[in-house]
Amino acid sequence: MKIPNRTCILKIDLQETKLFQILVDQLGVCKMEYGKVLRFHRVKQGLTQNQLADGIISPAYLSKIENDQTNPAFEVLEMLYERLGLDFNDSSYNHPSKDKLKEWYEAIVFKNKEEAHRLREELLQQKDLFNNHHMYIFFELYRIRHLLLENEVEKAYEAWEDIRQHRDTFDEEMEFYYHLITGIVRYYQGDFEKSFQELMEAKNYSSSISISDMDKSDLYYLLALSTSQSHHVSASVFYADQALELYKSRYDLARSADCHIIQGINYSKLKNYAKSLENYHLARKIAIQTKDSQQLKLVFINIAVLESRSGKHESSITHYKRSLDYVNESHSTFDMAEYLNIIHGLIIEHYKISDKKGCLEWISKGKEELDSLPSQSYYHHFEVYNKLLNVSNDTIDYLENTVLPFFKDKNEHIYIIRYAKFLADLYEQQRMYKKSSEYLRLAIQLLNKHSHLGGIIL
Repeated sequence: MKIPNRTCILKIDLQETKLFQILVDQLGVCKMEYGKVLRFHRVKQGLTQNQLADGIISPAYLSKIENDQTNPAFEVLEMLYERLGLDFNDSSYNHPSKDKLKEWYEAIVFKNKEEAHRLREELLQQKDLFNNHHMYIFFELYRIRHLLLENEVEKAYEAWEDIRQHRDTFDEEMEFYYHLITGIVRYYQGDFEKSFQELMEAKNYSSSISISDMDKSDLYYLLALSTSQSHHVSASVFYADQALELYKSRYDLARSADCHIIQGINYSKLKNYAKSLENYHLARKIAIQTKDSQQLKLVFINIAVLESRSGKHESSITHYKRSLDYVNESHSTFDMAEYLNIIHGLIIEHYKISDKKGCLEWISKGKEELDSLPSQSYYHHFEVYNKLLNVSNDTIDYLENTVLPFFKDKNEHIYIIRYAKFLADLYEQQRMYKKSSEYLRLAIQLLNKHSHLGGIIL
């Protein structure tokens, strides 16, 4: 249909509006979805309201349509859609790609990388997908999670920033996935409290839409992760139990093992070491059965942490070394970060048993790895122990003016506590008791406030 040149504004006809509503119901289009669609495509094409409305309706009336404040005439919608190059009869909810999108998202959630890649390529071939508001939004939301799965973190952040400009076109289902994906993004950024808050928003939306058992278990699992890391330990125990029940009902062994790892960490924080170890062994049993090296690595790292907290440093070293057998050789950012974390753990444990030789060997190994994955945090960790063991004259200055300010800026309390205690000991050795007390008080205050710190989730 060619848009006629008009110098007057169309009048809204009540009969046309009723006819349009009937057509909307027959097409299966959600009530008022057309307003969101118009705004989405107008913004996507870089048009102003004046440009889209010109010769059809007034910009003010277009604004009302886009904000779901009126039901326009059928003829008006048809001309607006045509100006944007859209097919008015295309129903988002019956789009042939919707099932394929869901299949893709399921592969992403279950970390099936090969299948997720194959399905993404199939979807990319369907060009009409990107002209459909509903499908485009879901594709972009799912793509963010896929990018994170592929360790393309910066690209995921960029996609997340881009999709936010379309927030005012989201329906409740889109809001659910937006908040869930944002919770994951915040988790990757290390802001665990915001991650928890976003996931709770997703949970709120889940009560008003119909979500699958897969989505429900995934949400509970992510809530268990974020609450564990943000130190809401009791909440994490609850959500991990909820997720575990759903995974068990589907015989999903891999995700059941993940839940046991989280529970192991939670019970370690609660100082219930027996219950913690029980969960780690359950996770290990499943991981051996499923041959999941990533889970086995995490199990041994966390048992090493648990043994260290129990004062069993030799056993801790043994378990850290066992985790090295499962270090992935892909050299992705997260794999390398895990490797550096294991090395850091081995340095600490050797230091605690006064094994200077072993400690220096791991420091040397750690610094070698920093050549391929520079990390200011790990550089400071390794250098602190290097200076302590070699009795460097600038150790106090380095700790006081470089290391502590660095970790204070990052709000990494566990390291502030550790290095404040080192400073307290060093000042005491120099009989500078006032300064020693100052740092000891800092360590004790933070330790009392964050006594639940512990456990590794990557």
